[in-house]
Amino acid sequence: MQLLAVGAQVGALFFYVLLGFLGRQRKILTAQGDKVISDIIFYFTMPALTITSMNLKVSGQELTNAFLILAAAVVLVLGSYALCALAGAWLRLPLKTNYAFRFTTAFGNVAYLGFPVAYILWGQLGVFYAAMYALGHNVLFWTLGVWLMQDHQEHKGLDWRQILNINVLAIILGLVLALFHFQLPPLIFRPLDGLGQATIPLALFLVGSMLAESPIRTLAGKKIVYLIVAVRLIILPLLALGAMFLVPGWDKNVRLLVIMEMAMPAAAIAPAVARKYDGDYNLISEGVVATTLVSLLTIPLWAWLLNYHILT
Repeated sequence: MQLLAVGAQVGALFFYVLLGFLGRQRKILTAQGDKVISDIIFYFTMPALTITSMNLKVSGQELTNAFLILAAAVVLVLGSYALCALAGAWLRLPLKTNYAFRFTTAFGNVAYLGFPVAYILWGQLGVFYAAMYALGHNVLFWTLGVWLMQDHQEHKGLDWRQILNINVLAIILGLVLALFHFQLPPLIFRPLDGLGQATIPLALFLVGSMLAESPIRTLAGKKIVYLIVAVRLIILPLLALGAMFLVPGWDKNVRLLVIMEMAMPAAAIAPAVARKYDGDYNLISEGVVATTLVSLLTIPLWAWLLNYHILT
């Protein structure tokens, strides 16, 4: 039943991708509209989702577990990035394609898809743990990831005015709320929560709209897309599995959650960031759609293997 439940949850997300795809084909959505949607996600809905996801009451032990997850997220995402950088150098990809490959493979859909999967498997506490994983992941996403999407032709350094953006500030605020066990009053929480929930359909609308720019059949002939799928959905979760075997003293559910977060497809918001910073959003959107499609099979498989056959 758990296998079917996770599969159904992942499959339901494709409804939004399909709507975005059809909307672009019917010219309801346009390239300019995509830019507007990406800005709405960037400046409004994603910061709200970050803050509300951290607004939970937890015990001391659960908070300790959460910080272990936070540390694991930072280490594993950086390790994933290093592995992807080596692979990109070995393949001798063009600079813009190389950065798009790293961006798509190193960063996963740990919020839009990771949160509902965590809820199915571990309930409300799973959502809090997933939020702490997303905290470590997102700090790197909005710093290293944004840097990857910037123009490197002139070998510019880090632009801290862009990297220290509203999403990083929202992460910092969310951590403060969790540390001090401060609960937002309903008058503030409810509108923020409603705004944050809009991130999921908007981000997936954007994926579907961008996909309409290049036919789905073109994905089947691109070796780089195959590689993105293999790295994101198989190699990186295996890397996380090996890392979790090295820390047997950690709570089993903590270790399982870390591996499941590493098994998520490419970040759904990645095309929005690529569009904003003029990255290779065509390859990134193709990578997001391909990994999300294949994850319909791999996420339930990973959940089944981890819960019943691997970690005990």
